Amino acid sequence: MQPANPTNVPEPEQVIAAARAAIMERAGMAAAERRARERRWQPLFFVVLAILLLGVLFAPAATLERKLILALSGVCAQEHNLIVGGVQLPLCARDSGMYLSLLATLAVVIMRGRGRAGALPPWPILTVLAGLVAIMGVDGVNSLLNEIGLVPWYTPRNDLRALTGMGAGVGLAVVLVLLLNRSLRRDVDDSLPVLGQWRELGLIALIDGALLASALLDVAPLAWPLALLVFAGVTGTLFVTALVAIAVILRYDGTITHPAQLARPATLALAFTGVFLVVMALLRAVLVNGGPAS
Repeated sequence: MQPANPTNVPEPEQVIAAARAAIMERAGMAAAERRARERRWQPLFFVVLAILLLGVLFAPAATLERKLILALSGVCAQEHNLIVGGVQLPLCARDSGMYLSLLATLAVVIMRGRGRAGALPPWPILTVLAGLVAIMGVDGVNSLLNEIGLVPWYTPRNDLRALTGMGAGVGLAVVLVLLLNRSLRRDVDDSLPVLGQWRELGLIALIDGALLASALLDVAPLAWPLALLVFAGVTGTLFVTALVAIAVILRYDGTITHPAQLARPATLALAFTGVFLVVMALLRAVLVNGGPAS
């Protein structure tokens, strides 16, 4: 039998329960306040997106092809570009391959239910990915030797540039998924690798092979889809990188379970991406051409 408590002093269990209830209430109020704030930012995100798309469409260039090239002129030298169906892809062959492969890898990751993955691939797959990056590095050095007038180890070719870029794009996608999930997700699965099976790597290789064949065989109907995918790949990578940095600064790290919760940092990251591309394009115009084309 419990002794009486004549002084009406709360039992320790009651104090702990009350403290927990107060903490949960404050957390609930903070979460509700954050949800309301994010809802206010959601329309602004689409306004900024529309402004950036209109900025590309009304860029000072004669055709959409040249507008895409101009928009990305500050992030790539844009030499040795692939031309498909008479349309020049907006990045060089190596970068085009890299970002096409990045998108293919992300598609496989999502399709295979690994969107919350927070673990590295198994060591055998990780070793292959590292090897693919190293191969791209070797091909890049070989191209550099040719560019500076030295004797290359073998004749540089656009198909090899695109192929080796695709290999590195798989690794870049893995890094991007881990960066996003481990930095921001509250429900990240630390035991789930981004790529966990050889069949997933094989599926990525099949998609990459189809994309590369479409470009090299000059399949004209796929010219614009490829150009737009390349554009989406590089701008999306810049956006996600900026999103993670801004979200961490704003203390969103480890709190996200739904994309809508990122409306504020996503809007700021989108604006930053647009400003970054404009500034880099202007810098290149000044440094290379002596000023923007009139």
